[in-house]
Amino acid sequence: MIRKYIALLRMKYIEMLAYRLATFVWMTGAITQPLITMFVWMNIHPEESDSFVFYFMAVIFVERMTSAWDVWELDREIREGTFSNWLLRPLHPIHWAIAENIIYKWLFAVILVPVWVVAATFWPALRPHMTASQIMLFLMAVVLGAALRFLLSYSCGLLAFWMTKVAAVYGVIDVISLFLSGRIAPLGLLPPQLREWSEWLPFRYMISFPIEIATGAADGGELARGFAIAAGWMMALIGALQWLWKAGMRKNQAVGG
Repeated sequence: MIRKYIALLRMKYIEMLAYRLATFVWMTGAITQPLITMFVWMNIHPEESDSFVFYFMAVIFVERMTSAWDVWELDREIREGTFSNWLLRPLHPIHWAIAENIIYKWLFAVILVPVWVVAATFWPALRPHMTASQIMLFLMAVVLGAALRFLLSYSCGLLAFWMTKVAAVYGVIDVISLFLSGRIAPLGLLPPQLREWSEWLPFRYMISFPIEIATGAADGGELARGFAIAAGWMMALIGALQWLWKAGMRKNQAVGG
């Protein structure tokens, strides 16, 4: 399996380089919303400008490291009937999606990390103050967040076996995530009821939780609780994906897919 993944990663790397302009446009467009939101909050609370700069720069990094787009690809391929081509290949289609996700995130990290290091040299607000243990926990939380977003996106994409407007359904989920994941504002600025909901829903652990670790807002018992809830959601989403896949294959065969 390791050799197969090496081959998949190489193929996806070449494919992404072939479409490097589209990839660059996508990467650039993805940072627009956090930057606009950052300037809005800086105008509302100018005394907290440095905190907002670090927070929303971290949002850009974590959001790209955990991003998932498989729902749109699955929606189109299942609806158009081209998904059957993936079923003829020797590997489960999900492995191709995982490889594509890894390569995209690796390319973005290669670009963003050096830019952050250079910017932090001239802009003290961007300098993280993290211990070695914080860095390890931050990276673990980012990987966990990436897994949660991927599983949610892929599971929603499989709904296309039964629905024709999966992208619209996922759009509603994404709007909810915009607020409860910390993309639109730090969760501490949300009303108490929304903050309570965010602790039990998976969206916080996709973006906000790693940033809370980096800033020191989450520590001790809060860390253990956060990782436990995120792990629980991951297991639930794995179970949901497996069930949807099996049911979807039965549906696909029943209609002559």
